[in-house]
Amino acid sequence: MKTLLTVALLSLSSAAFAADKCPISGKPADSSITSTGKDGKTVSFCCEKCKAKFDAKNK
Repeated sequence: MKTLLTVALLSLSSAAFAADKCPISGKPADSSITSTGKDGKTVSFCCEKCKAKFDAKNK
């Protein structure tokens, strides 16, 4: 039972630390490069170029 609980906790903790991905390129996102989507959620990008593409589509 301890082993099962340990595995479950490790799975949850690794999911929490998974890096966000850029919605344009799929690369790891930089949390300092963000924009707000139409739904009001903050979105992170890998670079300014991807942010500009997102912003152009979401005007």
